[in-house]
This record gives sequence, C-alpha cells and structure tokens, in this order.
Amino acid sequence: MSFLKITFFTLLLSLLGTNILGFGPCDRMKCKNRVLNDTLFVDKDYDCGYTRLIPNRNKIGYGGKNEHQKPVVQISNGATLSNCIIGARKNYKAADGIHCVGNCKIKNVFHEKVGEDAITLLGTDPNSQYIIDGGGAQNANGKVVQFDGAGTLTIRNFYMKNVYAGIASCGNCLKQYRNRRINVENLTVENLTKGQFIVGVNGNYGDKATLKNITIKGKSKRQVYPCKIFKGNNQGKESPVTSMNPDKEHCILIDKLHISADDTKK
Repeated sequence: MSFLKITFFTLLLSLLGTNILGFGPCDRMKCKNRVLNDTLFVDKDYDCGYTRLIPNRNKIGYGGKNEHQKPVVQISNGATLSNCIIGARKNYKAADGIHCVGNCKIKNVFHEKVGEDAITLLGTDPNSQYIIDGGGAQNANGKVVQFDGAGTLTIRNFYMKNVYAGIASCGNCLKQYRNRRINVENLTVENLTKGQFIVGVNGNYGDKATLKNITIKGKSKRQVYPCKIFKGNNQGKESPVTSMNPDKEHCILIDKLHISADDTKK
C-alpha cells in the first residue's frame, strides 16, 4: 500500500469522521491481512498502514468472554499504535484486543470483531495518560474500553456500533485505583445494548467522567444511559449501580446528548 494512499485515508478519516465513510477504511479499500501467532509488542511508534491483524485463535485466544486471554497488541509505556485494523478469523473474535501498560496513544485503530474487550488500560501510575483518537469498535459482547489501571483516559472522534457497553472503570478488580478520569468528546454510539451505558465509573473511588458532543443512534437510542455510577470493590464481587444519571460530580455532561432522528429503520 502506498504512502500517499495511507496519508489520504488518514486525512479523510480525521476530517469526515468514521461513520461517514462506513465503519472503517476496509469498507472502502482492500486491506492487507497479517496473521499473528503471538501478541504484537509495540515499544515505540508503530504504524500498521491499515493492515488487518488477525490473531491465531489457538495461540492468542478465540475472543470469548473468558478472562485472561492474550492481547492481540500490547503497547508499552510511551508508545503509539496507529492506522491498524484489529480483525479475527470467521466465526471468532479478536482475543483481548489491545493492552496499554502505561502512557500510550491509539490513533485511527478499528476493532472489527471485539473479543473480551477492545482496549484495556493497565498503567499503575496515577499520572498515566491514555489517548484514543479516531477509529472505532463494533460487534462487542462486552465493553469496548476496560479501565483497570490508574490515570486519565481521553477518547475522542471515536465510533461504537453494535456493542454491549462503552467505557468502564473496573468495578471489582483486586487492585483498585482512585480518581480515574475519563474524558470523552465527539463520540458516536450506534445500537448500544438497551439499558447499558456509554461510561461507567466508581463513585466511591472518586472517579469522574466528562462527556461532550455525544451522538446516540439506533433502536436503543432512547433506552441507554450516558453514565452509570457504581460502588466498586476490590474483592471480585459484582459492583452495584448507585446512580444512572449525570450528577455533576462523577458524571458531567458538557452539552446535551444528540439523539439521531434518521435511523428509525435500523
């Protein structure tokens, strides 16, 4: 694939948004496939050139709900992953997606068939910064972003389609962190599962989510929540919901939600 073609699609995606072009660039151009027999470790800036990464289901994971599958990609502290497609074999899903183990950037990465989670954040430093800019995720039976670590997540210009739930602080990790921050801007969500949330945070651990310019589409668009606030624990137990409404402390809406009016047939 030529550099000019990659640059063109990167520019077009950033200017127009993923939902205008379809889910991702492979809807409009042929993407090269690369089968991985083990996790791809990224310790510096890595540009996939819109190659589709396909995990070997027998060596990395088949993408079911069971915990502790291997990630398709693991990003080291300070590294950037860009212009990737996280795919899977037919009838399977993409193992445990991407793991960030510290400060990381994920730019224009598309998850076609989310497995355990699309992205898991694992940094232990409260100053960790995770940036997800562009891209999207679809076909998830669970959450898209699992925030197990410490620090601040910024996610912008992102698209979620046909997913169970959006972004969540870990509700029952044995090692918990206080004051997680989740900043979401320019997010489109389509066909989120009825009754589920875009962002979930632990109020008792001081988490805070800020949402701006959020568009909700699909049949469930009036039956989902921008935020759910949970009472988290470090004992592996189910975390109860304490609120399902923005409260100006743990869940802050900068502006009104944009409820799409043009998708009644979806």
